[in-house]
Amino acid sequence: MTVTIFDIKRFAVHDGPGIRTTVFLKGCPLRCWWCHNPESQEMKPVTVDITRKVNGKNVPGKKVYGERMEVDQLMEILIRDRHFYEESEGGITFSGGEPLMQPDALAQLLEACKQQCLHTTVDTSGYVDWEHMDRIRPLTDLFLFDLKNMDPERHKSYTGVDNGPILSNADKLLNKGATLIFRIPVIPGFNTIDSEVEGMIRFLKERSEKMTEVHLLPFHSIAGNKYRRLQMKQHFKDVVEPDLKMMHSLKEEFRQTGLEVIIGG
Repeated sequence: MTVTIFDIKRFAVHDGPGIRTTVFLKGCPLRCWWCHNPESQEMKPVTVDITRKVNGKNVPGKKVYGERMEVDQLMEILIRDRHFYEESEGGITFSGGEPLMQPDALAQLLEACKQQCLHTTVDTSGYVDWEHMDRIRPLTDLFLFDLKNMDPERHKSYTGVDNGPILSNADKLLNKGATLIFRIPVIPGFNTIDSEVEGMIRFLKERSEKMTEVHLLPFHSIAGNKYRRLQMKQHFKDVVEPDLKMMHSLKEEFRQTGLEVIIGG
């Protein structure tokens, strides 16, 4: 079976416990205005025109976002760093895009990881059919679950999808005993307004007995070149990144949930 990826990040330390390798799968059902991996959205590889500097001259070229690989071929790469996983209690993280856009390939990869006794993490938007989520649940040691926005209309306006199925899938995972960490992208003016913060705190409080921590991920605007190459509109290019003062202020507010609050992964 083949899987389409757009990046492999070795020695990752923000995508789950320990030292990890993060595999980024292509394809996403959301179109978040703040997306920092716009190359992940389409399922198939995308070729774009680029210009490189060679000996001080601009030289036109091509760049391909995406690669199709056999699952066995990918696993050969992932097990190379087994020693680091074992020493740090790390493992493998599957991210995207939305990794569950390729449910069969993801399930096969998770099964292969379990056969190798590797810790598995799935970083998900939650916007997937429950049957796919439930299928991988027994194979996933940790879910990193996005919590972007509580207002349904606002969520749909800025991501293109309703948050109802997302919140429903989160509750189903928690009720089945899955280990889940909510990750909140902190985007000034979008989900840092009082009503949003209060709504997320209330949501987390109601589920605090089924989880232990929440992560606040500061928005960054480093994807400008990708948007230009892909000829895509960058909606949030003028949004100011949250500073440390804002992040620590939010951290104090989210402590009302009773959960451990971590800035970053």
